[in-house]
Amino acid sequence: MQVNPKIDRRVQRTRQILQEALLALILEKGYAAVTVQDVIDRANVGRATFYSHFQDKHDLFLSGFASLRDQFEQHLLAQSPMNGDPWNLSLMMFQHAQSHLPIYKAMAGKQGGNIALGHIQKYLSALIQEHFKTQLSERKNLKVPPEVIAHYIVSAYMALLTWWLDHDAPYPAEQMNEMFRQLTQPGVEAILRTD
Repeated sequence: MQVNPKIDRRVQRTRQILQEALLALILEKGYAAVTVQDVIDRANVGRATFYSHFQDKHDLFLSGFASLRDQFEQHLLAQSPMNGDPWNLSLMMFQHAQSHLPIYKAMAGKQGGNIALGHIQKYLSALIQEHFKTQLSERKNLKVPPEVIAHYIVSAYMALLTWWLDHDAPYPAEQMNEMFRQLTQPGVEAILRTD
């Protein structure tokens, strides 16, 4: 979790306790069944404390997504560029999900509903476009626009990630990534080859 030096440690700790309570409850009951009162009870804080940090359950949930995104970005920065191969980004994404499995299950699995999926999709689409920028800029007459390519890749990734999380990660991250690549890479590379 990225630390904002302007945020008091007590505030940071309270926010973390509330986020952890929500994620645990989502895994137990599903996002739709969790109430603010459930979170307050689990975190053992007062109602005024909850509302001094978050507007509602949705605001709390999205703060958890922001925290997860920050952790993922730190994970990306810590990794080597892996020979500049843009397809290795999916491996880093699966590895990060594997190392934070309960959080990902609560955020992106069926128990989390579709709340975070739109945010994750938007974030990853921008990341994929940036990652493929060099390859896409060399192609002048792409028959498929770069944003459509990015959306396709991310949609396929999110479908497999959600399936993987909902089935308790039956394959290691590396094997999931290999299956993802086998399913998506040939089609995308065929589009990139046709000018």
